[in-house]
Amino acid sequence: MVTLPSDKEAFIAHYDQSKDRLPGSSLAWLNETRAKNIALFSDIGLPSAKTELWKFTSLNPLKKQAFSAPETSELAANDELPRLIDSTSSVRLVFIDGNYSEALSDSSLPTGLTMESLATVLENGNRDLDQARLTRPRAEEQPFVALNTALMADGYILSIAKDVSLEKTIEILHLGSGKAESTHHTRNIISVGSGSKATIIEHNADHGENVYFSNAATDINVDENATLHHYRVQESNKSAFLISSTEVEVGKGATYDSFLLNTGARLARSEINVSLAAENSACHLNGTYMGTDDQHCDITTRVDHKTPHTTCDEVIKGVLSGNARGVFQGKIIVHEQAQKTVGNQSHRAMLLSDRAEVDVKPELEIFADDVICSHGCTSGQIDEDALFYLRSRGLSQEQAQSLLVNAFLADAVEAVQNEDLKDLFLVRITNWLERNPNKPA
Repeated sequence: MVTLPSDKEAFIAHYDQSKDRLPGSSLAWLNETRAKNIALFSDIGLPSAKTELWKFTSLNPLKKQAFSAPETSELAANDELPRLIDSTSSVRLVFIDGNYSEALSDSSLPTGLTMESLATVLENGNRDLDQARLTRPRAEEQPFVALNTALMADGYILSIAKDVSLEKTIEILHLGSGKAESTHHTRNIISVGSGSKATIIEHNADHGENVYFSNAATDINVDENATLHHYRVQESNKSAFLISSTEVEVGKGATYDSFLLNTGARLARSEINVSLAAENSACHLNGTYMGTDDQHCDITTRVDHKTPHTTCDEVIKGVLSGNARGVFQGKIIVHEQAQKTVGNQSHRAMLLSDRAEVDVKPELEIFADDVICSHGCTSGQIDEDALFYLRSRGLSQEQAQSLLVNAFLADAVEAVQNEDLKDLFLVRITNWLERNPNKPA
C-alpha cells in the first residue's frame, strides 16, 4: 500500500497505480470515462484561493496529509455499529471505508426498492450504467467529481419503483474503520420513480480518530410527482476530510427535500446542485452546522430554476466556537423562461468565540420578470441580554447558552417533516452542546 502526499500529482499517480485494479477495468467505455476524467482533473488541478467557488475554503490542511488507497476493510464481530433509527422502522445499508458490506447490511428490502453495489454493477458490466449517467453538467467546475469518477471503487445504486410509498426509512451508514490515511471515492445513484415517496438518511461516523479522506459524489433523479426526503448526519471524527457533491434533477410536480446536520470532520465541504427542470418542481435545502476547535465547514449550493412555477426554500444555520470557520455559498439562478418562480434563501450564524469566523456569499441571478426571490445572511454573537436574563433565573452559563443555541438552530430543524427524525436531530444538537461547552477565550 503506497502512501502519497495529497497534491494533484499524487492523486494522478494513485490513479495510474490502481486503474487496472478498479472494478469494471475490462469495460472499454468505463476505462475511457475514467481516463477522460483524470485528464480533466489534471487540467483543472486542486482548487485554490483563486478558484471562485473555493475562495473561502483552503485545502492546505488536506495537502499536508499523506494518503493511501483503501484496502478491503472488515470489522470485528463484536464491533458495535451506530444506528440512528430502530430496525423496526428502517432498513440499513452499511459501507466500511467506502466499501459495501453485505454481511453488515439488512438483507430484506421493502417491495419496490432495489439496491446494487456500484462495484458489483461495474464488474458485471451492467449496460444501464454508462458514460451518460456518470457525466456532470459544468464538469470543469467540479475537480473532485472528476477525481471521483476516475477513482470510484464502490457506492450504491438505489432505485425506487413508480407509485411506491416506502414506510421504512432507508438508513445508509458510512463508517470509517479506523485505518489511518485511507481514501475512498464513493459514487452513488438514487432514482425515485414517478409518484413515489421515500426517506433516506445518511450517517457518517467513525471508529477511532485517524485521518482519512472521503470524496463522494451522488446523482439523484426525482421523477414526476415523486417526493424524496434526503437527510444527512455528518459526525466524522475531527481529523477526517470529507468532500461531497450531490447533483439533483427534479421532475414535474416533484419535490426534493434535504436536511444536513454537520458536526464532524476537520474539513467538511458539502456541495448540492439542484435543477428544477419541470413545472411545479420544488426543493427544500435546509441544514445546521456546528464547529469548534479548528474545524472548517463549507456548505455550497446552487439551484437552477429552468421552467415556470418552480419553488425553492433554503434555511441554513450555523454555530461556531473556538477557531472554527464556516462557509456558506448559495446561488439561485432563475432562467429567462422560469416565470412565476419563488426562491427564498436564508443563512444565519452565531459566533460563540471572538476567534470563530464565517464567510458567506449569497447570489441571485434573475433573468425572468415575474418572480419572487429573496436572500438574507446575518452573523453575530450570542444575545447577551437574553443570556443575562436566563442567568438571573438561576441557570448556569453553559445551561443558558445551550438553551439559546438550541432555540437558534430549531428553526432550521422545524423544516424536517418526519417528527421522529426531527427529534433525532434536536437530540444530536443537544449532545453536541454537552460535549462542546463554550469556554471563554
